Amino acid sequence: MKEGRLSLRDYFRDILTSARISCRRGVLSGLMTVWGVFIFIVVVGTSNGIDRGNRSNYDYLLDYILISVSPGETSMAHNGLVKGQMIPLTRSDAQELQMLFSDRSEFIYPRKQNIVQCKSLTSSIQLLVSDYRKELNDNALKIVAGRNFTQVELNGRNRICIIPETIAAQLFGSTDDAVNSILEVNSMPYIVLGVYKPVHQININQVFVPFETAMAMQGIEDEVSSIDIKLILETPVKQKYQLKEDMRSWLYFKKGISPYDASALHFEESIDFIEAQEKLLDSIRLFTVVLGLLSLIMGILGVSSIVYLSVKERTKEIAVRLVCGSGKGSILRLILGESVFFMLVFGCIGMALGSIVLNIANIIVEKFTADEKWIFIGDMTVSWQLILSCTVAIIVCGLIAGLVPARKATSVRINQAMGCE
Repeated sequence: MKEGRLSLRDYFRDILTSARISCRRGVLSGLMTVWGVFIFIVVVGTSNGIDRGNRSNYDYLLDYILISVSPGETSMAHNGLVKGQMIPLTRSDAQELQMLFSDRSEFIYPRKQNIVQCKSLTSSIQLLVSDYRKELNDNALKIVAGRNFTQVELNGRNRICIIPETIAAQLFGSTDDAVNSILEVNSMPYIVLGVYKPVHQININQVFVPFETAMAMQGIEDEVSSIDIKLILETPVKQKYQLKEDMRSWLYFKKGISPYDASALHFEESIDFIEAQEKLLDSIRLFTVVLGLLSLIMGILGVSSIVYLSVKERTKEIAVRLVCGSGKGSILRLILGESVFFMLVFGCIGMALGSIVLNIANIIVEKFTADEKWIFIGDMTVSWQLILSCTVAIIVCGLIAGLVPARKATSVRINQAMGCE
């Protein structure tokens, strides 16, 4: 018998009629699909927010990837050095490193820090005093009262400083009162030029002074607290690690340190932090993919159960269609079309609800993090590319969900089906 073919209009009308009948008993199963797609969109959006938030937090580290070398003490005797001997770093070490590795780094400079007693007319506190470096500190700090150093002031040995707003309130009562006041540092008067606060939520709570001023405060003038090396941003991570190893080898050779002595000099770098962040974000992405797949499986099961019930209830109708000339291909297309229809309807509802929830969450997050620079979660919106991809996935899942019911429908035995109540 020749297969009867429906027009496209009749085909869609048939699907809508069948879907309307099946929907009455398939609402609960449809909710599985809505919930599955909703969870998928919310999870992906939240994952995007965490990814964007964390990336915004350490973007400045990508601009200022540093290797910081600080003094340590030997853990073994070697070349005349005894165990437990302090290994100092000097400004001449920084100058030699600059000469040797200037082609592989943006700048190399010494830094000096001192723990000192700071006192105002009303209060006294022990603080860390550090030299100010425009290359790094200009982007990390924001002046909220007074002014910052000029380049001429940074090149001199003036008794001037900028202080954190928390210390300004503690020593002087307010940030405005601190500006142009006298701060005694180790009983020497310093003029407070300005008051700052960190741009990012990092605990920066120190007094900043020019480098030569910090060097003259206490101890041996030529010794420094650390040598900081800013790496070129475009350099691959592997080459950045190689640069660190080359500098380590040179310093160990110059100081006569055993190459197996890990504590003689301390090397710290922001590269490790960025690598750790990337691993964390990769784990979050993997979790998102797994949860997304489970959510889509829920949707497939939900739609499959609806269509299965529909096929079971319409066994006699399917048998009549077969008797009247409809081929198995026509029945197969009808069932698969119904399955895709259900998946699209409930899937779009889930996507819409998920997008609404994410938009509401974005408004709440923006309200509470408006003045914050260091945030855990950022923009949680999903892209139109993801929505389009999700729609395609929903159609594919609809076809998968309808396969089993469609095969059942096309395997109906006409004699038995006509006898079904």
